[in-house]
Amino acid sequence: MRRGEIGSPGGEVDPGTLNCIEDAALAFELDGAGNAAAAGGVGDEGNRRAALARWLSDPANALAWRSIVNRVWHYHFGRGIVDTPNDFGLMGGAPSHPHLLDWLAIRLLEGGGSLKELHRRIVTSAVYRQAKRYDSPFAKIDADNRFLWRMNRRRLEAESIRDAALQIAGKLVSRIGGPSARPFVQSKGVHVTPVVDYNSFDVDHPDNYRRSIYRFIFRTVPEPFMEALDCPDSSQLAAKRGESLTALQALGLLNDRLLVRLHEHVAARIERRHSDPGARVEAAYRLILGRWATASEVRALVEFARRHGLANACRVLFNSNEFVFVD
Repeated sequence: MRRGEIGSPGGEVDPGTLNCIEDAALAFELDGAGNAAAAGGVGDEGNRRAALARWLSDPANALAWRSIVNRVWHYHFGRGIVDTPNDFGLMGGAPSHPHLLDWLAIRLLEGGGSLKELHRRIVTSAVYRQAKRYDSPFAKIDADNRFLWRMNRRRLEAESIRDAALQIAGKLVSRIGGPSARPFVQSKGVHVTPVVDYNSFDVDHPDNYRRSIYRFIFRTVPEPFMEALDCPDSSQLAAKRGESLTALQALGLLNDRLLVRLHEHVAARIERRHSDPGARVEAAYRLILGRWATASEVRALVEFARRHGLANACRVLFNSNEFVFVD
């Protein structure tokens, strides 16, 4: 359409790239069967998309391989080698370790594009296995830890916190696929947008036990608990997640209706297996924090559980830094 005018159709537009980019012409003209050919017609949309995907992931296109390596690195370290994962251009950030980025991209390419091998290579490296130990001389040189002289302390993502709590309570539904879970009460609104009520939804409903990835998300009415934990706004593009620390997060972990109910399920699970107060506290530490409790911790939490109940003792552990942060 000339200048976007619907009444002024122009010639048919074939797939291709910007002519101003040298050596970037698409070489995937489609034949009648939808296969790549030296020359041919436009083909249908599905075949064009498949051909474009093959072109993007071609071994000669280093950008795609470097981009996925950077995103996987970002996933493990909280910041990519290039700290603008959606922008590798002149307006984006410069790589902190350009040779490392290229080396990992080549290893990924030569390994057949195995993301599992890339994850393994990163998590078994010396830089990933560092402690979060603070070092004053290094901090004076690189206060932002851009060059990774220690491990960054990271908070679990909203979905990970929710799913971990479900798993510990023994309530997580591991079923894969299927329709989205709707953990809210929906009613007709005044206009087009319906009224969505999260507080009135039955906390013991099976939809609350699905993994967070299967939640039905209302873009205009986000779930308050997940929003407080920095779950991205699904109506906007989020190149990378924020990691904030606010009082609302602590209040949510202590008082959210689903979390409170899960604390009760965890306590009931422990009480069925143990009758001794000390054994119950030790079991709570192993379930929630994944470690043995010290003698002083056992004494303190036994006294707390005696006064406030085991479910409230579990609430304390769920709201501890050890549960919320990856050290």
